[in-house]
Amino acid sequence: MDRRFVIFIIVSAVILYFSNFMVMKNVKKSAKNDQSVENAEQIDQKVPKKYKNEEKTAKNGLVEASQELVVPRTAVKIETYKNEMIKMTGTSNGAKLTKARVYRKGFEKEKNELIDVLERNEYLTMNTMLNGQNLRLDEKNWDLRTTDSGLQFEIEPVENVHISKSLEMDENKYTGKLTIRITNRTNNAIEVKGTKINWGPVKNSGKSRFNIMQAVILNNNKIERIKSKKKNEVLVLPISQGWAGIRDQYFCALFYGKPELFKSAEVIKKDDQTLQLVLDMPAKVIQPQSEGSFEINVYLGPQNYKELKKLGYDIHKIVNFGVFSFLSVPIYYLLKFLYNATKNYGVAIILLTIIIRALLWWPTQKSYTSMKKMQSSMSKMQPRLKTLKEVYRDNPQMLNQETMKLYKEYQINPMGGCLPMLLQMPVFFALYTTLTAAVELKGAAFIWVWKDLSLKDPVYVLPFVMGATMFLQQKMSTPPAATPESAVQQKMMLYMMPIMLTFFAFMWPSGLLLYWVVSNILSIGQQFMINRRS
Repeated sequence: MDRRFVIFIIVSAVILYFSNFMVMKNVKKSAKNDQSVENAEQIDQKVPKKYKNEEKTAKNGLVEASQELVVPRTAVKIETYKNEMIKMTGTSNGAKLTKARVYRKGFEKEKNELIDVLERNEYLTMNTMLNGQNLRLDEKNWDLRTTDSGLQFEIEPVENVHISKSLEMDENKYTGKLTIRITNRTNNAIEVKGTKINWGPVKNSGKSRFNIMQAVILNNNKIERIKSKKKNEVLVLPISQGWAGIRDQYFCALFYGKPELFKSAEVIKKDDQTLQLVLDMPAKVIQPQSEGSFEINVYLGPQNYKELKKLGYDIHKIVNFGVFSFLSVPIYYLLKFLYNATKNYGVAIILLTIIIRALLWWPTQKSYTSMKKMQSSMSKMQPRLKTLKEVYRDNPQMLNQETMKLYKEYQINPMGGCLPMLLQMPVFFALYTTLTAAVELKGAAFIWVWKDLSLKDPVYVLPFVMGATMFLQQKMSTPPAATPESAVQQKMMLYMMPIMLTFFAFMWPSGLLLYWVVSNILSIGQQFMINRRS
């Protein structure tokens, strides 16, 4: 097999390898909306044994750490807050969220819901130490009520010390604020330290290994992306640039503010492949009859690169465009521009593909022309090459030397058509990551068949068309084989590569396949023009 075709096989294998790891199977559409719990609904439930009535002994306005307070509430309370962008449910037991869903404004009701940011877990639990006493706030039953813009939890874990925790969301936005206030009504100063706010544990959603949860922190302009693994580990990282969060392929929960607001972040990995983000807040001394607070900006929603950039703090870097982000970002903005012009992401992807192919027309033309010229030279060289193999069949070294001389005589350069193809690889991978990372494709329809370009093709048309066009493209560009053995190998590659990629493509997003199909069709047209001219 000639060198150029070997290189082609290697490049194809690289594409196949990376496609297996870079392309994700999108999360299945969210389940039908659970019946929302409106207003204040109380669920009678036994109080945990730890809430025993014990005698209180006051000391300087505080309770001894060894004693447990009476918990007056005998029922767990559940409240749900909802606006046009988010719906979240909280429970008084541990003052935590149990569910949150984000919505895309302007869609029809049945298409409005995007995904559960969290479900069947415990989020925004909080713990703190008061004068060295662990209050174990995540184990206590708080007061809970809805407000005009969110949920508010309140508790008095120690006599004359009041703690409130509220999550207030901005109107028609995915942003909000988590505010924790500690009011000291005693006559002595109190030290609050070890305050920790927990998000998680979260687990990889769906069955695909591509849709992996990550804890993401930006430190010194370097993104730390921490994945869950089958082992127990705790990482403590500084939050030097003011934000930390947890993300999956399309959505994220972010906490941000001035860098001095946070002490550090803990990322807890467990062997069940769950991931947990814990924000460690700095210590505070609260004077008598005074109040101390933590105010943290929150973002719960889709990873929309353009919108995240408006938040500042370089938060937009949470969107994973890969190593070719310098190309992916312009491609992303071009896609957005084409969508604004056409109001359809399917049409925008087709136009984007045409524009990219036009920009790559010259290197592609050089590659195809060189390939065609090599095919012609190889055909003329075949009889002499066959004679050389007969003459030097017992001397492989001499056969190799004479073959190289023959290549030079016929001006055959195995790398001649490969270099322009390799120059296109960064653009290919940039397109790849852009189309798989763009949350805008989630819920975006194209004609009547593909109702969500972020999901696999429901009728499997695009995978088969992609495989067929790839087969035709390879057949038009495969050079003549130098030997019967290489002819067999070429034939295997001609059939196996399209079949394998078609098999993998069953799970790929429709938007990515639409790009690939259009690109293949344009490549076939360009190859046909060159063949006809030759």
